Amino acid sequence: MATLDINGQRVTVDDSFLKLSPEDQQSTVDHIAANLAPKADPVSINNLGRSFATGVPIVGGLLNKADAATNAALAPALNRFFDEKDQLPEATFGERYAHSLRDQEGTDAKFAAQHPVIDTGAKLAGGVASMAPVVSVAPGLFGATGTFAARTGMGATSNALLGGTDAAVRGEDPVKGALVGGVLGGAMPAAEAAVSPFISSIMARINPRASGERQVARAISESGRPAADIAGDVTTAAAEGQPQFTLADAIGNPGQRMLSSVARAPGEGRTDVVNALEQRQAGQGRRVANAVSEGFGSRMTPEALRDAMTAERGAIADEAYGAVRNDAGRVDVVPTLNNLDRTIGTGPGQTLNAPNDSVESILRPFRERIARVNPDDFEAVQRIRSDMADTAQNARQSGYGNRARLIGAAVRDLDAALENASSGYRQANRDFAGATRNIEAIDAGRTAALRGRTEDTIPEFNALSPRGQQAFRTGYADPLISQAQGAAVGANKARPLINDAFTDEAAAMAPGNDLMQRRIAREQTMFTTRNQALGGSRTADNLADHEALGINPTTVMHVASGHWSAAIGSMLHAGVRGLTGNTPAVRKAIADILLQNGATISGPALNAMVTRTIGQLQFLQTLARSGVGAAAVTTNANQPKPPTPIFVRQP
Repeated sequence: MATLDINGQRVTVDDSFLKLSPEDQQSTVDHIAANLAPKADPVSINNLGRSFATGVPIVGGLLNKADAATNAALAPALNRFFDEKDQLPEATFGERYAHSLRDQEGTDAKFAAQHPVIDTGAKLAGGVASMAPVVSVAPGLFGATGTFAARTGMGATSNALLGGTDAAVRGEDPVKGALVGGVLGGAMPAAEAAVSPFISSIMARINPRASGERQVARAISESGRPAADIAGDVTTAAAEGQPQFTLADAIGNPGQRMLSSVARAPGEGRTDVVNALEQRQAGQGRRVANAVSEGFGSRMTPEALRDAMTAERGAIADEAYGAVRNDAGRVDVVPTLNNLDRTIGTGPGQTLNAPNDSVESILRPFRERIARVNPDDFEAVQRIRSDMADTAQNARQSGYGNRARLIGAAVRDLDAALENASSGYRQANRDFAGATRNIEAIDAGRTAALRGRTEDTIPEFNALSPRGQQAFRTGYADPLISQAQGAAVGANKARPLINDAFTDEAAAMAPGNDLMQRRIAREQTMFTTRNQALGGSRTADNLADHEALGINPTTVMHVASGHWSAAIGSMLHAGVRGLTGNTPAVRKAIADILLQNGATISGPALNAMVTRTIGQLQFLQTLARSGVGAAAVTTNANQPKPPTPIFVRQP
């Protein structure tokens, strides 16, 4: 073998070349030189820019003509500044224009012949880049949106018009340009639908995490909310005591449905989703109960609060009543005795009759004590009054309403006598009664929560003192907390709190209402996520499991019954998942991303992922759906090319 340097190119020839005579060797070299392709010029920014600009539909076909016209007009004044080979010496404008246009088109043709791949890519990029803004303004007009039929029709029509116009501008056959553009534009939707599953399948196996990120970014884009706001919702939920709130919850329906797709297909992703959602739901009762307790400021149970308020009332009463005994006057107990006598009944000389019933049996000892008491002994009268009040309270709690009513009347009579004897006692009595009403507000609040109407509940609450309002809130919140704690696992504990009555009443009563309502709303969203992902029919889950096992009962039934076409269709359906990007690894990646919570999510990273993916999708959609750049380049491809060089090895 021998190597020759011919016109700057190295050519390998057989050893037989060395045995030829000098004349034959020269003849062989001349023959090889004549068939060698000229050495390609290096790729320059200028040539790339010219190809990029030429690819712009319509406008690209006018650029060489505009340059030629400019050069022809300026040549008489500028020729002296150029080498003779670069001048336009012709006498007329038309001749100079034709000369310059030949140079412009020759330069483009030479670059296209020497670097066909780079030239075509640059023209395609120019067509897509120039038409992307146009398509985004009127996507339907260019077949970028709508149904498959609409995209096909509009894509064919718009590209036919552009292709024909572009070909006419470039001096080519406009009919052929229109046909090529129309075919390409009409075929793009079908090509996109056919090719994308295979591309997705390849990319999913190369980088499952990236494929999962693109799917989640698509869901975020469908939600219509900025990624920063979604990430903020997740981190805010964690800061407000709900770290279980995930990215899927914050995205809303698109994220929930995507999580459903993961949960209904076999793989590690399904296990992760099911475990996470079920464990989260198991703790919903505690979270709702805490939200209500903190929202209403109910740090104590009603019974604990009742005991505390009762002890507080007793301590204050002891101090208040003790302070008024020293300055009290004579107590007139006669009105009280007269009222008791009318109930008990007396004989001649006001002798007491024997008791006829249980009421008289209870009232008679009190009547005897009042008759014996020293009216100047204020404290002794007060003790009788306290014993009577306790007896009335016991009767009321035991269900003896009439007994409690009659004893209570005697207590009120004695109270009036004590108040007339001491102005301080009157105030202490009022304070004691107020404290009693505050304690009774606990039960009133409970009743309002269970069967009260908003029109009554809010005014009743507003009429209470601050201490009474606290008791009312505690009683109101207690049955709601009990209901949330006692509901079965899987039940939606937030649902009973999502109604107009609770919203209005909580706004009027709960100090922490805003935070409570946000937490309840999140609990409702989290339940919806679980319901969307795991609820409904198990048919889809079962079919997915059968596909994973490679045994589809439907297929077996079709074969057994002789329905071969249905059996083939069932087998093809089973293979669809394997031909797309819906792989177990991708589903696992999607689950990992969607189950991120406030402790693991990164707002900037999420925003970058969405921005990057949306940018890629927009570019690919414009490229695949419009077909404008491809049509323009294709209609401009009919340029003369030099013959294919032939490399000869001389025997």
